Amino acid sequence: MSLVAIAVTAAVAASLGYLASRRRESAREVEGPDETKALDEKKKPRALKAPPPADPLAGLTLALGDVVSAEGDERWLAGAIVAREQALAAVIFVAPEGLAHHAVALVPADARTVLWLSPEAVDTPPEPPGTLEIRGMVMQRRSRLPVTFERFGQGAPTLGASGLFAVYEAGGREVAIVVTSEGKALAWAGRRLDEGEYDRMGRGDAEG
Repeated sequence: MSLVAIAVTAAVAASLGYLASRRRESAREVEGPDETKALDEKKKPRALKAPPPADPLAGLTLALGDVVSAEGDERWLAGAIVAREQALAAVIFVAPEGLAHHAVALVPADARTVLWLSPEAVDTPPEPPGTLEIRGMVMQRRSRLPVTFERFGQGAPTLGASGLFAVYEAGGREVAIVVTSEGKALAWAGRRLDEGEYDRMGRGDAEG
């Protein structure tokens, strides 16, 4: 065989080998992703899902939808105002009766009692004063907290996102709650009831 024929044959063989090599590489690319890249992806930390916010009404003595009776009266707890400082400060369950918003309140610091309250009109500046006259009684402020407000259920009166929550007492069991927010003041007054002085008669569903 001549040298020219040998050279041509070698060139053709080299070309065929190159083409075969390219076909194998293309086939590997089509078959799947690079294993090294897949391993790197597995090593990347997965984003953690944020836990759902805790239900502030969970585990309380009362719940939305309860019917509570005391002092010859019954109240359906249709809505609630939740007041928080860093922790839960109070829950004012609201029982609408016509245009009035009667209330049954829980203060976690006094967990074994409920506050059986009716709405009251008070004349107070945005900063609840040290004393207030309510129901003809001079009541002393016992606590005052800057809080945030959340509304749940149905019928709870509208408040701003934050404000002040104050508790007043007049000796004995007489008690009042005053909340102020965005130039608005709400007040309820009544009595502190111990366990056994009120009945919780059931739970329903109140959605807002």
